[in-house]
Amino acid sequence: MTPDTETIAGAPADEAFPTSPLGHRLMFLLLSCLAFAVFAPTVVLPIIRDYGELLAEERRLGDQIADLEREIARREELAYAFENDAVINERLAVLDLRYKRPDEVVVSVLTDGAVVPAEPAHREEPVVRSALRMPEDWPLWARRAEIWADDKGLVSLFLDPALRPVFLLMSAGLVIAAFVLFAPRIRPPARRAPAPAPALADARG
Repeated sequence: MTPDTETIAGAPADEAFPTSPLGHRLMFLLLSCLAFAVFAPTVVLPIIRDYGELLAEERRLGDQIADLEREIARREELAYAFENDAVINERLAVLDLRYKRPDEVVVSVLTDGAVVPAEPAHREEPVVRSALRMPEDWPLWARRAEIWADDKGLVSLFLDPALRPVFLLMSAGLVIAAFVLFAPRIRPPARRAPAPAPALADARG
């Protein structure tokens, strides 16, 4: 047994197994937090973007379905009118087919107070704040964080597919460095001394 081994064996548990210095613990926490700060947006932001795109596509398809349902209802009314009402049939023929009798002359007259029918209003697309397309019903703090990150250019940075492997390798390197250089040392539990063996005489007795 070497002198160093004898010293460790004879020293108290606190001295034989010293814990990590405070500076090592702080550096371990710092590197771990940096790794999480790089890894989390690299993985989460593309998921949020895909979710927002799916919601936007769902809204667009819902609007198209509503327009088609209105068009179907209008066509059904026209079909019913053509089949059952002669007066409406004639009016619809004049309006939709621009039908006129051979001896009839149509003259359009607009008075001073006449109102020209306006064109149908186009549905405005929702304003997209950033590439994330975050839903409007999300919490206010999330939307503020999105605006702040987009102003700083962080959203486009973490959504860049060319930089995604770089960020993943960077976060893995930070975790490895934290455990290799500043891994916290934990003191093992104290071992109990073995109970002394009973004397031979007591065993015989």
